[in-house]
Amino acid sequence: MNWEDFESEIKILSQKINYRPDMIIGVVRGGIIPARLLSKYLQVKKMFCLNVQKISGEREIITEIKENLENKNILLVEDMLETGKSLIAVKEYLESKGAKVKTACLYIMPISEIKPDFYIKEINQIEKFPWD
Repeated sequence: MNWEDFESEIKILSQKINYRPDMIIGVVRGGIIPARLLSKYLQVKKMFCLNVQKISGEREIITEIKENLENKNILLVEDMLETGKSLIAVKEYLESKGAKVKTACLYIMPISEIKPDFYIKEINQIEKFPWD
């Protein structure tokens, strides 16, 4: 996938999102660029990134958002979901802070443990994005 194809796909994804978030959060690293472009297309200025690491087989959030998230509508973004475990960990973290979370990504794989609220299609191979 080149940058032109990626931007085309992000536009398609943005048109599927029938949700007005207060903020967009990208999961580091793959979700940062899609989150930034979605913030542009959805006209949502507030954006954050959360970093997740796999430690002893478990996903742990290693960054924190200091802002009050109680009753905030959040769009949580990844580029694609393989297992979906990082997205699940971040979603649970945000919900524990009182946020209302919807999820979005370009693609999901059949093995994903979560189906996002918004995505383009299911694929069987890992997609190589322009920033990879």
